[in-house]
Amino acid sequence: MRKRLLLTIPLSVGLVEIAMAHHSAAQFDLSIRDNEIAGIVKVFDAANPHTRIVLEVTDEKGTRDIEFEGHSRNNYYRSGLRPGMVEVGDRVTLIAAPMRDGSDGGYVLGVILEDGTRF
Repeated sequence: MRKRLLLTIPLSVGLVEIAMAHHSAAQFDLSIRDNEIAGIVKVFDAANPHTRIVLEVTDEKGTRDIEFEGHSRNNYYRSGLRPGMVEVGDRVTLIAAPMRDGSDGGYVLGVILEDGTRF
């Protein structure tokens, strides 16, 4: 029993560290809260614990798909998102904290639909 306990403790600590790293926002520059990115929705997966949004963006770098992480479905629902409001092919603008390393992507702080609806 003692041997099993001694093996279980390090494994448990390791799993907690992995979970904490996954849920860390250190990769995002949350001090920038007015960064807007417009594009066409390729993927809108409103899920828990994180929403995944992929936009097809065209800018000075060309056209490419950019993946963003966002709040949970629960948070979006509380802020006004309802099923069917965002569909693949829709044009949206994301308000997103950019990646600290300057790469494409970021953390979605808000969504603006073409009709001006925000959540």
